[in-house]
Amino acid sequence: MTSSPVSTWRRRISMAQDAALVVISALFFYAHGKSALEGHSLASAFFAVEQALLIGIFLTRRRPIYTSPHIYDWVIATIGGWLALASRPAPTGGILETYGIDLQVVGLTWVIVSFATLGRSFGVVAANRGLKTAGPYRVVRHPIYLGHNITLAGFFLANLWWWNGLILATVLVFQVLRILAEERVLSATSDYADYARRVRWRLVPGVF
Repeated sequence: MTSSPVSTWRRRISMAQDAALVVISALFFYAHGKSALEGHSLASAFFAVEQALLIGIFLTRRRPIYTSPHIYDWVIATIGGWLALASRPAPTGGILETYGIDLQVVGLTWVIVSFATLGRSFGVVAANRGLKTAGPYRVVRHPIYLGHNITLAGFFLANLWWWNGLILATVLVFQVLRILAEERVLSATSDYADYARRVRWRLVPGVF
């Protein structure tokens, strides 16, 4: 059976997206790896590990059962996923900077464990690539976003500047919108409701 023009087009777009994401992650892996080696930055070492995992995931991730076609979902995924890169260094100094770096390491460790658990099911835009319910996914339904927010909060603490605070607040808002979009897709295309009943909290236990 031959593929339809639409399915062929979608497959090519998906492959192009994955290729672009591999290139972006590779650039960040190089930058953070260089910073870790030359600047002896602990946080950069963890960032490099995170990016290395992403490269592997983007090269091997499974095709989605369903991907949201709504422009709104693509926009919030883009802002929620990439706006954090607009944060800029403005070293706080002293104990706050130390605590901020430690918090980044905690957040990145949680992200790395969550990435390793999610594996080939990782996606950027709201889609159904199958449910993962083990490890961190027994604590909250979106552990990667929790880890990213902890990491970004740590960066803000280590680099106190109104711009970084604005980025943190904006990313948090769009990640909540992203969570709601993803759950809308998953609830319609999988047995997500059963999982949601078992794991009550989406992002922060006891809060949301």
